[in-house]
Amino acid sequence: MLPKPMIRHLRLLGSNTNRATLLRKFKSGNNKFSSIEEFNKNKTKYSYGYNFDSLKELDDKTQPKSEPSKSRSNEDTIDINEAIENDPRLTKLKPGSHEYRETLHQLHQEFISKQKNQQKRYEFNERMRGVFYGVAALVGVVSIHQIFMNYESIKNRLLMNYTYKDFNDEVGDAPKKNVKSSKHLLEKLERELSDENITQLKDSMVTPGVYQFGDNTKIPIRIPAFDGMFLKDAFIERGHIIAITDKGKVVEWKRGQHAVTEVKLPFLVDKITATSDYVYYLTSQGEVAYTPRKSAAGFLPMLKRNWLGLLKSQTFNKLDVKNVVQFSSGINHLSFLTKQGQIFVVNSSKNPKNMGQFGPQYSPFDKKEIPVNKPIDMTLLNNEIVKEGNLKRIVTRKFTDIASGDYFNIAADVNDSVWTWGDNTFGQCGDSNTTQIEPIPRKVFDKKDYKRICRNVFGKGAKDTNFEVTRVLASKETSYIILKYNDQNAILSLGNGLNGQLGGGRYLHVCSYPEIIKSLIGLKEFDEETNAVVNIGIKDAIPGRDHMFIVLDNRGSKDVFALGSNQYGQFGNGKRIKACKPTRLPRLLEPQDGENKLDLAKSINDMNTQRLQLLDNHKIGKRNVEQAIAAGEDSSMIYYKVK
Repeated sequence: MLPKPMIRHLRLLGSNTNRATLLRKFKSGNNKFSSIEEFNKNKTKYSYGYNFDSLKELDDKTQPKSEPSKSRSNEDTIDINEAIENDPRLTKLKPGSHEYRETLHQLHQEFISKQKNQQKRYEFNERMRGVFYGVAALVGVVSIHQIFMNYESIKNRLLMNYTYKDFNDEVGDAPKKNVKSSKHLLEKLERELSDENITQLKDSMVTPGVYQFGDNTKIPIRIPAFDGMFLKDAFIERGHIIAITDKGKVVEWKRGQHAVTEVKLPFLVDKITATSDYVYYLTSQGEVAYTPRKSAAGFLPMLKRNWLGLLKSQTFNKLDVKNVVQFSSGINHLSFLTKQGQIFVVNSSKNPKNMGQFGPQYSPFDKKEIPVNKPIDMTLLNNEIVKEGNLKRIVTRKFTDIASGDYFNIAADVNDSVWTWGDNTFGQCGDSNTTQIEPIPRKVFDKKDYKRICRNVFGKGAKDTNFEVTRVLASKETSYIILKYNDQNAILSLGNGLNGQLGGGRYLHVCSYPEIIKSLIGLKEFDEETNAVVNIGIKDAIPGRDHMFIVLDNRGSKDVFALGSNQYGQFGNGKRIKACKPTRLPRLLEPQDGENKLDLAKSINDMNTQRLQLLDNHKIGKRNVEQAIAAGEDSSMIYYKVK
């Protein structure tokens, strides 16, 4: 706080300042003029430069006024004050009054609000106009691009009427036919079955032989060259059959031949398979021999000395392996299983397409050269590390089944686990990550997985310990697993199902999670021996390239179902329609069927009472025989086999 003497000094200073101001204001009146004329006489003139007499002229030159734009709206030229003062609400009020000023303020606010709304509307219209111009420009650019890219097509369409005005391309509608009528069935049968085919028919219950269908033959036709023959195994493709007789001899037949040709080999053969370059034979001694299908590059025949000691080349060669019990082939590789439960893979091509089917030793990432017809031991697959306490040791893993697709493999071990490796483009290896290469074998399914997959089929109370893997199968790009649970069977399928070969009722391009062929589960029949209703199991499944046959294990003759592609008539049902779930097939033709073709045509379409049933435990002479099916590339066959 200031001291009192200081406060008094400030007060005096303030009073002196006010007095000086009043005196200054009073004295300033002496400088005023009495009239405007006197002011004009005494005013000082200033020079603003050359040719400028006044400040207004200088402003007009330096800052010329622009003419008002003709495009300005009428609202811009309105006098705001005049518009407000002429408002009817002000005419009744006294100027300068409180009500007048308040109403004037309200009118001013309303005017400002109206101006803002008009400004917003104007801005919105301008934006919409810009958007419209942009869309129009985009449409124009796209239209010009399409016209440029499709100029020839547009020109042809515009000139079509001028160019082809004299050309009449009207085609009448095809006559509607009743495809189920007897007449239509008879016409269809006559196109498929010639008189020569009818004369070649033999009694299927008495005379063994071979029935071939597919390869554009939609009805099973008997091949006279195989009449009276019993076979162990057969390989079939378009117009070509290689078969193993019951005596272990190899015979070959090609379309147009009236007799089979024997392939002379100095050993007996039990099984046969083929890749794109070689035919492989499993001998009765557990060895694997092979012959070239054509002039295979790099084929080295086996050399043998005759009784004179001279080397003589053979028409075959053998793999360096023994005790083989099973094998399967893809496009350019062979996989086989030994008696000890070990798996080996063989490359059969000089320039193979490597999709990982040869295992990690010849991974496609390494770009190694793969030897031809040299067994490759799947070391990581055939062995496993077992921990016992603090110690670890390597033990042998044993397998029970092996199958090969085009570029992948699937195997089952003694613990009913399933292993896969190779091409997984369609999920056929059971991996949801459908990469193209899986060179390292991996376990994809075990008993716990079967319980989870089949929980809706066998019930949630199913025990995983009761599941067994009876077989694994492979076609072109599809894998199959046949499971057994107590006295029932189930088939799991995964991979490419575009032709319906998965059998689950859907056409799927990629399927890495197993589909269940549910229509074959729960089938029952009455067993006269036990006088009870029993479940019907699955005896066998035979995959072709894009189709598969399933043989049921019912009492007596065995029912047969087919699924997958039927483009070339490989079902043998007189049609070319593919099936995504198991479908029944018509019975084989008998000699008496040729007497009445109309009845034959009707029986082919009757799948209930005239369905295909394979013979089993049937006596022909003194032999107990059965009928078996072989499936290949777009072709199929039925043959007789001694049990």
